[in-house]
Amino acid sequence: MRNCTDKAEANAFMDRRPKAAVDVRVLLVRAALTAAVCLPGLTTAQDGGDSVPILCEIAPLSIRGVNYYPADTPWGGFWTETPDGVIEKDMALAASLEINTIRTFLHTRAYIRDAGFIDDKGDVSTAYLRRVDHLLEAAWAHGIRIIFCFEFKQTLTARAADGSLFWRKIMRQFLERYRNDGRVLMWDLMNEPEGQNWEEQVCVYLREAMPFAKSIDPNHPTTVGIAYQVARLAELGLPDVLQYHEYAPKAELFSQGTDRVAKPIATQRKVGGSRPVLIGEFGMSTARDPLHGAPVEWRDRLPMPPGTEADQHRLYQIVLRAAEEQRIAGVMPWCLHSYRTREKGFLTPTESMFGLVRRDGTLKPAAMLLRQTYGEWKRRPRAISAPPPVGSAVPDAEERRAPQRDAGGN
Repeated sequence: MRNCTDKAEANAFMDRRPKAAVDVRVLLVRAALTAAVCLPGLTTAQDGGDSVPILCEIAPLSIRGVNYYPADTPWGGFWTETPDGVIEKDMALAASLEINTIRTFLHTRAYIRDAGFIDDKGDVSTAYLRRVDHLLEAAWAHGIRIIFCFEFKQTLTARAADGSLFWRKIMRQFLERYRNDGRVLMWDLMNEPEGQNWEEQVCVYLREAMPFAKSIDPNHPTTVGIAYQVARLAELGLPDVLQYHEYAPKAELFSQGTDRVAKPIATQRKVGGSRPVLIGEFGMSTARDPLHGAPVEWRDRLPMPPGTEADQHRLYQIVLRAAEEQRIAGVMPWCLHSYRTREKGFLTPTESMFGLVRRDGTLKPAAMLLRQTYGEWKRRPRAISAPPPVGSAVPDAEERRAPQRDAGGN
C-alpha cells in the first residue's frame, strides 16, 4: 500500500459508513480497487527496522471529534450503568453536530473490577467486551469512529504480582479483538501522564506500552493525551499521532487569540516532525453563566477557570480557527454533555458544566458553532472558510435545541 497523498481522499475515507463491523483487510482490498485509499494507521513499511511504522496520512481537519460519556453515567458508570438506548441517541446527537470521531475511556479501576468487568488477574469479561462492541456498532451506524483511551491507574497495576503482566494482559485482549476493526480510529495509551507527575512507574508503562501495542496491532495509530511536555514524552518514545490538551488560561487565550494555540502546536511539530497533531481536549466550564450556570449558592465558590456560555463560544472560535490556520489533524472538545452537579467529589460545577449540551438537552452556543465549523470541514476540507470573527454574536436561543433528543434522555 502506498502512503496517502491526496488529503481530500483521506478525508472522504473518514466519512465512509459501512453497514457492519469492518475488517481492515477487506478495506485494503477495496482500496486497491478504488484508487488505493488508505486507512490512517496501517503499516506500509518498516523504517530501517524501527518498530514505528510508516503511516498513511491523516488529513488535516479530518478528525471532527468530541470526548464522550453519557450525561447520567459518566466515567466508570458508562460501562456499568448506562441504560439501553442512551448510546444510540447520543450517537445520533453527535452526528447531528457533524462529529465523526469520539474519544472515550476503557476503565480498569476498582469500580470496574467491583462490577466484575475485569478480575484481579486482568481477564476482561465478556460483558465488558460486549459493551464495547455495542458502542462501536451504535457509533458506526452514524459514521463515527472511536479513539479508545486506556485508563490504567498505576497503583492498581502494582497490586498484581507483576504489574506489567497485568496491564499487558488487559491491553492485549482489547487490541487482539479490534486490531482489524476499521471503526476504531486509534489507541490512546494514557491520559495526561503529567497528572501523575511522570512517576517512574508511569514512565516505565509508557516506554513499554507503545511498542507492545504496535506488536499486537500494527494497523491502528497510537497516541498519548498529554497536557504539555511533549519533549518529556519523546524521551520515552513518541506515538504515531501527537495529541495535546489545550487548557491555557482563558485570559491568555482571549488576549492572544490563535497565536496562543499556535505555540503548543509548533512545539509538538518541532519535537514530532511530520506526525499528525490532534488537540485531544479543550473547553471551558460554563458554571458562571447567569441563566444556565451553577446554582446561586455555588457562585461565590467558583475558581477562576469557569466562564459563561458566551465565553465558551469565544474560546471555541479561537481554537477552531487556530486548528484551521495550523492545518492540524482535528480537535476533540471536552465534552459532549454537561453532567449532574454534585456537592462533593469530582463533579462540582467547575467540572460538570463543560458540555456542549445542557442538562435539559438544549445546545449551548458553542455547539452551534461547532456544527457549523465541522460542516465546513466536511464539505470543503481543502478550502475552509473561517469561523465567525472572535467575539461575534452567539446563535439565537430558539436555534439551540438539540434535534431528535428525548426529554428523558438527559
